[in-house]
Amino acid sequence: MKKIIAKNITLSVITGGILMASQIATAHTRLQIPSIDEGTRVYNNEIIGHGCRNPDTQAVDVTTIATVVVFPDGVDSSITVDGVASDQPLSDFIENWGSPVRKVQNKDVFEMEKQIKDPLGNVVGYWAGIGGRQGSLIGAVPFRTSSFVFTEASCAKSVKAIVAIADICKLTNIAGFNDADIMLWTPAVGSQFDGTDDLNGYNSPASLTINRTSALPEACGEGVEVVVTPSAVQLNRDMPVSINGNQIWPLSN
Repeated sequence: MKKIIAKNITLSVITGGILMASQIATAHTRLQIPSIDEGTRVYNNEIIGHGCRNPDTQAVDVTTIATVVVFPDGVDSSITVDGVASDQPLSDFIENWGSPVRKVQNKDVFEMEKQIKDPLGNVVGYWAGIGGRQGSLIGAVPFRTSSFVFTEASCAKSVKAIVAIADICKLTNIAGFNDADIMLWTPAVGSQFDGTDDLNGYNSPASLTINRTSALPEACGEGVEVVVTPSAVQLNRDMPVSINGNQIWPLSN
């Protein structure tokens, strides 16, 4: 019996170590709650798992001084239905996209914060800066998502929103983007914030899946999975950080 218990403990330690190593290796910036139900406002956190890469030690522990988070605006976003590109508007699937996110006021990680609004006045993201996530600490930046309602006639059983995030460790121009100064968790859609395939996190954005709880129309069968991704036009418009009308990131030169 003692041998069996000891063996189980050893296996648990080994398994735990493997899982921990796996989590560290994939510690991208993600949403703490990546999947929510229809009709519920959810208080969530952006989890910054690590900083930028120290060029001397190769450790990802350079202080994150700012973060930018952008949800698709649903206006010129690209949409796929079961993996196939669709020209249907997002309103065919979600009837109240509007402002998908609101920032929760908090200074635990960053001292300054501001919501990002699209031309219609909808809140599509936020930026936060000054202070920052340091060393091997994990940063949790709070926000709240809307109470999404699926369009009644829609066959969507879920809608996944692709979320673009930039974790900034040093203010640079776009040409100066590198692993020591920025961690980009953005979709590669042709924007100036794509990054390149030799940078950490290339084309590995965060996401939020909204699961339908209302009944599907009978003709829909099992339903379809919808993915909505911000366009290059939106990211070029909404990712830059400005204070009092002056763009402070990316630098202009």
